[in-house]
Amino acid sequence: MALFEENAEIRPINVETVHKICSGQVVLSLAIAMKELVENSVDAEASIIDIHLKNYGSEVLEVLDNGVGIHRDNLELLTKKHYTSKLRKFSDLENIGTLGFRGEAMSSLCALSDVTVTSKHASTELGTRVQYDRNGIIIQQESTARQQGTTVSIKNLFSSLPVRRKEFLKNLKKEFTKMCTLLYAYCLIPNGIKFTCTNVTENGTKSTIVATEGNKTVRENIISVFGVKQLSSLIDVELVVPEEPILKEYALVLAPGEKLPFDFQFLVSSVMHGSGRSSADRQFYYINSRPCEPSKLMKLVNEIYRQFNNKQYPFVYLNVTTKTALVDVNITPDKRQVFIEKEKLLLAVVKASLVEGFKHFPSTYVMQNLDAVGSKRGIKRNMTDGQLKVVSILDKFKKKSKSEEAGGSTGRENDFESDLVEQVDKSLDSFVNIACKLTKEDCTENLVSLTSEKNVEVTLDSPSQYVKNRKEVPLKLNMDFFKKRFKNGSGAPAEQEVKVKFRLGIDPGNNKGAEDELNRHITKNDFKNMEVIGQFNMGFIVTKLNDDLFIVDQHATDEKYNFELLQANKTMKSQIMVKPKLLELTAASKTTLIEREDVFKKNGFTFSIETDSEEKNVYLTSVPISDKFVFGKSDIDEMIFMMQVVQLRPVCRVQPFYFQEDSSRSMYRPMRVRALFASKACRKSVMIGQILSKSDMRKLVDHMGEINQPWNCPHGRPTMRHLVNLKLLL
Repeated sequence: MALFEENAEIRPINVETVHKICSGQVVLSLAIAMKELVENSVDAEASIIDIHLKNYGSEVLEVLDNGVGIHRDNLELLTKKHYTSKLRKFSDLENIGTLGFRGEAMSSLCALSDVTVTSKHASTELGTRVQYDRNGIIIQQESTARQQGTTVSIKNLFSSLPVRRKEFLKNLKKEFTKMCTLLYAYCLIPNGIKFTCTNVTENGTKSTIVATEGNKTVRENIISVFGVKQLSSLIDVELVVPEEPILKEYALVLAPGEKLPFDFQFLVSSVMHGSGRSSADRQFYYINSRPCEPSKLMKLVNEIYRQFNNKQYPFVYLNVTTKTALVDVNITPDKRQVFIEKEKLLLAVVKASLVEGFKHFPSTYVMQNLDAVGSKRGIKRNMTDGQLKVVSILDKFKKKSKSEEAGGSTGRENDFESDLVEQVDKSLDSFVNIACKLTKEDCTENLVSLTSEKNVEVTLDSPSQYVKNRKEVPLKLNMDFFKKRFKNGSGAPAEQEVKVKFRLGIDPGNNKGAEDELNRHITKNDFKNMEVIGQFNMGFIVTKLNDDLFIVDQHATDEKYNFELLQANKTMKSQIMVKPKLLELTAASKTTLIEREDVFKKNGFTFSIETDSEEKNVYLTSVPISDKFVFGKSDIDEMIFMMQVVQLRPVCRVQPFYFQEDSSRSMYRPMRVRALFASKACRKSVMIGQILSKSDMRKLVDHMGEINQPWNCPHGRPTMRHLVNLKLLL
């Protein structure tokens, strides 16, 4: 049946279907379900809020509080759609002082799960326990003993939506981690509420996720949630009125003595190296103590911090207080997005305040690495002692073309050869330049290992700077073969249509686009089908796949292959610590560490975990052995984050700057372990200057088809680029 028919009757959707549709748009995740219940408890003036989960919330999510409670006469209306005690008319939104106000949460939770509420109001002697059906109608009610307050129990979340329930269970640990992160935002608010959150697994193991002391200062709450070490890395940012340059940047005018319409409490990581974090996982923003996600403000804070510390992200606690009439929180169902009337002024104030707070710290900037400056415009790297010049692979074809032109030949054959020579030669020179420009200092010391040659210096210059006594390894191209294959007897183009797959030339500015093209059009099996034509300049392999020529950096591709083998299989050696060290970890981090203890062991970390206590204290007992680095807590924190951010990847807005798309996603490695592997892979790989046999070249090309991301070595050098499509030269 078609969706729309000429005479189809327009009818209302039945109430039950509407209820399911709308409810599924209000409660999107375990985190949002927890958020709605916690906000109800906060609005009920609770001073104690306990959150209990069973099997990470898939079976039970229960929130208990000691708030004012719900009178039994209101329990029937509690789950009605858009029933609330916090709002009477639309204009009340301008002065809303509660976290919830639309009367959607309880109704939506009923539609998506099995809901039971137990509550005792201050005016009654006994509490009341009620159970609701999917439409929010009471199906069972009884009196029960309970202290003042409310308990809401949610069982089998999303059970009324089979597809979403299946997805929820599939990504249960992701959902749980998202919930913990959101819960931390409420735990940091200095409102005197004592939070506890526990989880009981399927086998009955109970763990504490978070436990605060009900403090009324942000600093004390930070210690309760994240530990003393996190607090010691923070500085207070004082509010500063922006001066003319910043006001002009935001097209603002501020009258002398004009009072700002807001204030804030702002704690942020010091910009000193090591004070920040490897990700933006601990950033908490509030408007009038309401946790939210002001995207422009979040972006500004991170940009300014990275100007002073470009290797890390800050911990952020920023609570902006202003008149409620200047803020609209009724934007999205989860109320996480907000509109701020004086947003530009707020951005200007935050920028001025941060710059003032950081001005006594040194700045760090990313500088472009210029390997050569001067009139020669060459790039020289002294590898050993001597002269080995990069030469044109097709120099002899150039000479041939010129001699034929001098003889008066104007045939299409000469044009074909000349075009081929020009395009291939230009691409080869460009690729070699890019390869060496992207070579990092920690890689260059191992690039050349020549024992049979003396006085070796690799020089990349313009083609006009070739010297007479050069080392030349010519690539054997049979021009007659190309002519016969791509042209018919009359010299006219073949009838087969030319399909262009690779459009970007070899240029540093096109690196990302070139990689995307290779990803789209080259499969793992294609490497086995590539024809190895020969070796260029004892450093590069030229291959052909159908009508396309490619150039492969023999060192970079072998290095990437060896690196991925180490990433996937290498177990780091450990050194036992004389005295085990207690690790200060959040409950969520402990859970991640315990569940992935085998991965830490492969990286050289071992632990002793207290199984007989509820806190489950974790002690570090051994660390990886290395001549270059001293491993410790920071590497463990980094690994935990890497594991958690992969779980959050569908909603994570800020990707960690070091996270490469390769096999490290399946075997997590700290950055410094990756650096060790990269150095080791570099040393054991085929070097530039090493003459390869046909079988050696075949092996390197085949290896490219066995790794996940073969387009760059771990130091950033391109491994392979497209040279030319031969049919385009006809």
